[in-house]
Amino acid sequence: MKRLSRHLLAVALFLVPVLPTLAHEGHDHGAADPVVSTPSPAAIPTLEADGGEVQLVALTQGGTITLFIDRLTDNSPVTGAAVTLSVNGGKPVPVPAASDGTYRLSAPWAVPGDHALNFTVSGDGVADLLVGTLTVPAANAMGGAATGWGPVLWTVGALLVGMGLGAALLSLRMRRALPVLLLMAALTLPADPVRAHEGHDHGAPAPEPVAGNTPRRLPDGALFVPKATQRLLSIRTQELVSAELSPTTTLTGRVIHDPNRSGRVQAPQSGRLMPPDGGFPLPGTPVKAGQVLGYVELVLRAEDGSGISQQLAALDKDIRLAQQQWNRLSSLKGAVAQAEIDDARATLDGLLREREAMARAVAKRVPLTSPIDGVISSSNAVPGLMIEDRDITLVFEVAEPGAVMVEALSFDGPLPEGAAVTARVGDKAVTLVMAGQGVAPVPGATRLLLRAGPAGWGGTVPTVGTLLTLSRPAGPAVVGLLVPRDALIRGSDGLPALLVHETAQRFVPRTVRVEPAGADAVRVLAGVDAGVRVVVRSANLLNQIR
Repeated sequence: MKRLSRHLLAVALFLVPVLPTLAHEGHDHGAADPVVSTPSPAAIPTLEADGGEVQLVALTQGGTITLFIDRLTDNSPVTGAAVTLSVNGGKPVPVPAASDGTYRLSAPWAVPGDHALNFTVSGDGVADLLVGTLTVPAANAMGGAATGWGPVLWTVGALLVGMGLGAALLSLRMRRALPVLLLMAALTLPADPVRAHEGHDHGAPAPEPVAGNTPRRLPDGALFVPKATQRLLSIRTQELVSAELSPTTTLTGRVIHDPNRSGRVQAPQSGRLMPPDGGFPLPGTPVKAGQVLGYVELVLRAEDGSGISQQLAALDKDIRLAQQQWNRLSSLKGAVAQAEIDDARATLDGLLREREAMARAVAKRVPLTSPIDGVISSSNAVPGLMIEDRDITLVFEVAEPGAVMVEALSFDGPLPEGAAVTARVGDKAVTLVMAGQGVAPVPGATRLLLRAGPAGWGGTVPTVGTLLTLSRPAGPAVVGLLVPRDALIRGSDGLPALLVHETAQRFVPRTVRVEPAGADAVRVLAGVDAGVRVVVRSANLLNQIR
């Protein structure tokens, strides 16, 4: 019996390597078991289809199919159309419109496998037929790392079976064959590989998780933008086509008052500025032509005042003498000639008028009046302000509301007769026509005066002093690709680029070479070809996606 125990102990020690080596969290030196995670939104089955007029994106999730339908011409949503869906050649079923501009329908047929879908879209200015195949992948089986007690129990069970076999052999009196049989049983047990809990793996790396169904920049630099995000950002596209355009040069213009519909008020003499009854009119106050806006009171200097006082004293003396002479001659009426009396009276009246004029000049107050009807556009009037006779201080400026012009300097010669200039005002292009041109004080420059064309300023009149970007013709018309300035973005290399709408939810930046082609457009010289669709609205918002 003692010998049997030694044999069993030896076999048990030999079976130790058969037990699996279990590690704590953080180490695994064997092959990793497949890890099953929750499906990401990127795994949502998606179908993209282009027709002749519309572009469709279909998503299936939670037993519902959601359709995004946009126009191919500009990527604007189609929201009021009648849409039908046929699955695998079945009967067409209407797809009702949702409140958010999409179309939704229950999809009990969305089981794993390939499904042929046919869509019809009619209404809202479009009519189209679209076909495609929607692939629904099979759900992944749940699993995990085999790090529990299963391998241990399996090995212990095998050991017990071996020991039972040994006991049976003893009962058959085969003691000499017992060690050999037990050794053969142990060799048949496969060694379990080293296992670990999650966190450490020195075997094959696990695949990276797929990003969700959110806007992102792909490794190749392209942008993945779901249709829902495109709707939120109001993305609009335009197909590049060759068109005739005129080369232009860029000028900088400044908004000024129309000289014929504005006026300035300045002081005609030196003095002190004083307000009228009610005070000085403030900017924006309507005024009439001839309305008194203020006064300038004459203020004499000390040396001037002394000389005038002497002149007044001399006049007073002469007036008294002339008064006495006239009184004396009047008392001798009849004894002296009437002509002498009349001459004395005329001398007295002349001296009185001279003194009155001098006194009035000393205390003179000159009114400042408006030259035209309009509103006060600017005012520098302050009570008590001293103004010199050589001072060109602008006291008031009166202008007719909305009466503005644009002044610019051109170094490309005079503007041809009938030529129009385009100005960019905010997000609009305004056509300007020639009002006048002449030699500018800057050598080699021509001064241009422009006013809004027949269409006016489009409801937004720029304020005086605003700087505008102008485009004037610079040569004969040429053929090229035109895109709005808002379509240009800065690429990762700092060069101008356009976002090409490659597929329904994919945008690719393309570096381009451009030149100005008006106030709100550029001409594409290289980088893209005619026929591609590029983003013309919200391009800068898309360029911020990382």
